[in-house]
Amino acid sequence: MAEMAILLFITNLEDPEEDDLEEDPEADPQEDPGEDPDEESFDRMPPTLRAPKRPRFEVEQLAQELRDVNARHAELCSVVNRMETDITQLTTHVQEEEHRAEIAEGRLIELEAQVASDFEEEEELVPAQDADADSDVDSMIEDA
Repeated sequence: MAEMAILLFITNLEDPEEDDLEEDPEADPQEDPGEDPDEESFDRMPPTLRAPKRPRFEVEQLAQELRDVNARHAELCSVVNRMETDITQLTTHVQEEEHRAEIAEGRLIELEAQVASDFEEEEELVPAQDADADSDVDSMIEDA
């Protein structure tokens, strides 16, 4: 739609030769001598800017370039949207992996504590068994 509006604007521009034929409104010989030319009149419209009329082939070329630019813009928007989706998915995946790592770390700490506790219990049992073994050896020696 914007493309069509630009195309219409470009094709409706006035011919620069017409500008040369028009008289300057400031240099109007029939101007009322009682009017102050410096005084702004509210009856007159401000001057408009006019661009030169472009040849038809140039207008068509500009329209084609505009279509190409719009297509490229749409393509880039699509790429950006896909990248945003990928970033969101990767962020979610990383958060899930971090959560799993935290759970595994907690389990590892619990396991280390359990192993340390079991090791301490075994150390407490070993000296008692060593003392019993020594007394058995001593009693066997005495018996012999």
